Amino acid sequence: MIKISTNKTIQTDLIILPLFEKDQSPIALPQAVLLDFKNTLGATQMVYSNQGQKRILLVGLGHKQKFGPQAWRQAIHSIMSYIRTLDVAQASLVLPKVSKLSPVKFMELTAFGVIFSHYHFDEYKQEKTPRKLQSLELITKISGKKINQAIEHGIIIGLAANEARSLANHPGNLVTPSHLAKYAQELARKYKFACKILGPAEIKKEKMGLLAGVAKGSDEPARFIVLEYLPAGRQAENKKLEPIVLIGKGLTFDSGGISIKPADRMEEMKYDMCGAADVLAIFEAVSQLKLPIHLIGLIPSTENLISGQATKPGDILISKSGVSVEIVNTDAEGRLVLADAIDYARAHFQPKLIIDYATLTGAVLVALGDQLAGFFANTKSYDAGFKKAAATAAENFWPLPMPEEYKEHIKSQVADIRNVGEKGLAGATAGAMFLEHFIGTTPWIHLDIAGTAWTMRPKPSLAVGATAWGVYLTVDFLRNL
Repeated sequence: MIKISTNKTIQTDLIILPLFEKDQSPIALPQAVLLDFKNTLGATQMVYSNQGQKRILLVGLGHKQKFGPQAWRQAIHSIMSYIRTLDVAQASLVLPKVSKLSPVKFMELTAFGVIFSHYHFDEYKQEKTPRKLQSLELITKISGKKINQAIEHGIIIGLAANEARSLANHPGNLVTPSHLAKYAQELARKYKFACKILGPAEIKKEKMGLLAGVAKGSDEPARFIVLEYLPAGRQAENKKLEPIVLIGKGLTFDSGGISIKPADRMEEMKYDMCGAADVLAIFEAVSQLKLPIHLIGLIPSTENLISGQATKPGDILISKSGVSVEIVNTDAEGRLVLADAIDYARAHFQPKLIIDYATLTGAVLVALGDQLAGFFANTKSYDAGFKKAAATAAENFWPLPMPEEYKEHIKSQVADIRNVGEKGLAGATAGAMFLEHFIGTTPWIHLDIAGTAWTMRPKPSLAVGATAWGVYLTVDFLRNL
């Protein structure tokens, strides 16, 4: 779909011309048009050149000094959204000159943005949105092997992110724990990494009492998905590489259990498996990029529903590591399944780093809104790498604290700990500190993506639905370790 051209003569049906504020157009245009177009970020205007009837789509980039990955993703989203309304099969994008990004990073981000913004989920609609655009030519003076590779990598990461979005956008009656496990197996076969599925019997054998406890209310059996990627070649030697473990919360639907959620917007709880979708997409991308790392993926997957067998407030469950947990609120279930996954990771893999992705708390949405994920860590060793990757991907987070004295918030009178903190106090931190109880000395990063994993209203760089937040960020982080 995407190709590079250094030709001065453009043959396609549409020329896309991004312009910074106060920029002069490289293509001859009526002066009145340029005066009328304000070049604000994301603004679009269709015009015709002085030299023929070729259509030109002007796209605003805003102020040059403020330009960066976030602005470019927003501009690309405006471009792709506008093109979707046109009867255009081929278009040419004249790339702007930028100084804040290296040519390689800029081209990768361009390819990623085009693929990501071309995505549209309408699988269950009788009337589909036609996808008329077949090819996009990038008009640029930069070329070479590294540039071509950057575009290829951007496409790979973009397609993987879109797979995560599709998986999360499907409804909970179809994407069940069993379906998620089957999807993981198919993905592993396609991209040649290992996949093992644990069912209820194996979960019981592993003594994962927290995951089993959450699953009690559902007729759908729980699944625990184990993924492993090793670089091709010397498998025995690569096996010795200290693994990085990614854990994705895989609640395919969360009603809250007996502590039931309000009916308003409960349909959005199909998105409670966005963390799992992220992990699967990261494996899809990493395996194609052939990164020289040892990567483990763990996905505890179940539904959180109500029945006569469901876990009740006041119940006590025992984790894989033997920690007793008082269930005060059955809607704080994500931390339970993640805790068993953390125990499994530490018992089986001795990881150099654990990263978890979870739509964990509504409190993080209150604290940070829907533009920033919550970032918690028990080490500063990876802060710089994560911040750099976040800037590259335009997937932003904000560090949040885990004060020692807040451990009091999850103390229980009848068990080792309880599954919620003090009412109305630092809920996102309480969720993180619950997980920290199980992490020991293992380096760990917790990403609370409850505010960023999906959106129910269009945003400047996002369509409605799942966002795959964290996929691009993590891939960039892993390849720069």
